[in-house]
Amino acid sequence: MKESIIKQIIEFFKDNEDIFNSCMEELDSYNGYLGEDRYYCMEDLDEFYNNTKPIDLLCRVFYGRDDDTWTTDASGNKTYGEFNPNRTYFYYNGYGNLVSSDYKDYTGRLDHYAVEEMSENRHYISSIEDDEELSALFDALEEDDDE
Repeated sequence: MKESIIKQIIEFFKDNEDIFNSCMEELDSYNGYLGEDRYYCMEDLDEFYNNTKPIDLLCRVFYGRDDDTWTTDASGNKTYGEFNPNRTYFYYNGYGNLVSSDYKDYTGRLDHYAVEEMSENRHYISSIEDDEELSALFDALEEDDDE
């Protein structure tokens, strides 16, 4: 039964990406779940690099990329465009370089583990309670855990 409820929650999140993004960021605010994979508003970039040498920032941009501008070569490999400060969000790639995007995409984190982590920390994630259907699914998951 538990696996069935988790699958329903995952399907709900697939259909409601904005709610999933909010839940993930609230979970991250509580326990750092996303680690380095969190998206930030581009207008906050100045705060992150307030006391940084300009060359360090330039390197992070130069070696970064833009997730929303890419092409595919004959082998099927993606080639991304350059970092674009006109995008809405940014995040850090695995090397600490800047990646720009107009969309938050946490779908790579949408799995059973994320749902269970949200369930365990539900009282820190108000977005769950903001949607009746999602709240009912998490209630059912809790009841199943109690049995």
